Amino acid sequence: MVNIGIIGCGGISHFHYEGYERAGAKIVHVCDLRADAAQAVADRYGARVSADYRALLADPQVELVSVLSVASSHREVCLAAIAAGKGVVCEKTLADSAEHAADIARAADKAGTFCATAYMKRFFPASQQAKALLTDMGKIISIYARSWQPWDLWTAEFDGASTSASMRRSYSGGVLVCAGSHILDLLHWFAGRPTQVVGAVNIREGMDVDRQANAMLWLEGGAIAHFEACGHPYKYAGYERNGWDERLEINTINGRLDLYTVTWNRPDRNGALLVHLDNRTGQTVEYRYPQVNPFDVEMAEMVRRFSAGESALPSAWDGYVVDELIATILESARQQRILPMIYQDRAAK
Repeated sequence: MVNIGIIGCGGISHFHYEGYERAGAKIVHVCDLRADAAQAVADRYGARVSADYRALLADPQVELVSVLSVASSHREVCLAAIAAGKGVVCEKTLADSAEHAADIARAADKAGTFCATAYMKRFFPASQQAKALLTDMGKIISIYARSWQPWDLWTAEFDGASTSASMRRSYSGGVLVCAGSHILDLLHWFAGRPTQVVGAVNIREGMDVDRQANAMLWLEGGAIAHFEACGHPYKYAGYERNGWDERLEINTINGRLDLYTVTWNRPDRNGALLVHLDNRTGQTVEYRYPQVNPFDVEMAEMVRRFSAGESALPSAWDGYVVDELIATILESARQQRILPMIYQDRAAK
């Protein structure tokens, strides 16, 4: 049985600790600056409770920690956890900058520490099936990747400065970071690391973080990916007709995949959908899965890999790649030109 520490008891934390519980792990120590939030989780599991993450990391019983604090704290907390000899599962984004993410990945490599980035959308059964099908679908021609999420950043009345501050505090950025990071992770998982990027962002007057981001990404095999993240006002758009409109279309020489995700915090309502057009047979197959909580699958896989002494997946370097893509898209938008992708580690991930 793996003993788990939880650092940060905010809104996403229950997906981690409930997923660990279902995987047979034991929550032994929880930490949050808000005493009531930490105590509620501690009471549920009979766990120790701390307000300082360093106390949790000093606990010899803790083996694997989920880092669920704001992204601006990830570098500090992850480096401390690695130094303390703990395995790490860090919620996305890995850090608030590509440099900080690379620091975490290098430290984990040097220490030989299990260090994962929690991109749970890889763990939808539809995503896993797409990855498997791609091995026999030949050269990728193009990808269309979008994450339109129902935050009305266009017509709703709000205080732009306070909204910007809240988004920076919670996500270390705007829609590109919060909505786009998951899709960028899927894109590079399916198709490899992009080689160059041109980006554009839209920022509402009175705000200083993006409400829309677009990019064209050149892939190693010569294909091009078209990417967009947007906080939009449409109430009934998307696969679920609830405003959640997240989709990847992958075109290859042997066919097409269309992947539709479901609302991240209500995966119990619908299953993600995968549509496979096989150009060789003319057959189209819809993979309609039952409702599956991808966090449960993710946490079970983290526990399994950690227990078996296997490498983390998605790794810290996977998390770094997404943070580097975000940084380069934003810099390309600022310079208004195509930029090469320069990675601090070129090992295939």
